[in-house]
Amino acid sequence: MSKPRLTSQIEGNDGIELRSIQTKRSDDNDLPRLGKKAVLKRNFGFMSILGFSCTVVITWEAFLIVFAPGFANGGPAGVIYGYIFVWIGTLCVFTTLAEASSMAPTSGGQYHGVALLSPPEYQKFLSYITGWFTVLGWQAFVASVGFLNGTMTQGLIILTDATYVPKPWHSVFLYWGIILFGVLVNTVVSSWLPKFEALILILHILGFFAVLLPLVILGPHAQPSEVFGTFINSGKWPTNTFSFFVGLLGNVYAFFGADGAIHMAEEIQDASVVVPRAIISSIILNSFMVSESHLHCSSALAT
Repeated sequence: MSKPRLTSQIEGNDGIELRSIQTKRSDDNDLPRLGKKAVLKRNFGFMSILGFSCTVVITWEAFLIVFAPGFANGGPAGVIYGYIFVWIGTLCVFTTLAEASSMAPTSGGQYHGVALLSPPEYQKFLSYITGWFTVLGWQAFVASVGFLNGTMTQGLIILTDATYVPKPWHSVFLYWGIILFGVLVNTVVSSWLPKFEALILILHILGFFAVLLPLVILGPHAQPSEVFGTFINSGKWPTNTFSFFVGLLGNVYAFFGADGAIHMAEEIQDASVVVPRAIISSIILNSFMVSESHLHCSSALAT
């Protein structure tokens, strides 16, 4: 009776090995087909790159940090409907990018996709412009993340130490400390990065519930009609519609960085399959990790 089990186990192991060989062949063929040479180790699998992508987007964290502009320009209703509007637009854009990354899984991402899809006479110009927009966008994103984390850290110090006197240069040093920590993780201990990203994914999910449950259980709550039907135009814009679109900036920022997995494509196993799945999965997962509970609480405090 043991032979069938042993045979099935051997067949299962052979199947895993065969899939591994096919994955390696696919990765080995993709880059030469695109005129590139593989120079990076492929250390990331689906779960580790999903963790990477989710923690770059960090939708619920960013939503809480920058929801104030949307609350002032649009109100709680504007924030909620704006979030849905931005999410649908983001999903449409990155569905296209996911398809492009499945055809050309390179770390170049958008500029490589534009070069492949553009008319031949415009390929160089459009891919050049797209590449620079991508670089500038990521530089601005890294700077904003360092600034927000530095100022939040300074805010925690102010909250817990009544004797602390905040200075602008303190936040500058905190900013550079956070940036240097990111550089350290991505260079000196880069071999640990896949495991580190998987850990951060767990903290990302658990942290959501750690914030959500106290708000639901302990926080003050406004009526649903006040949350879903109240528009605010604190900026004194000509119309509420204009104010609503000004307030979209916070929601847009909450989805920034969803292309992170694309730029890691040359470090991912079976990149032509894993990268598109990670992009779409991270957008869908993060979209459900935003609750209107804090808007109920914020609306109750505002009234």
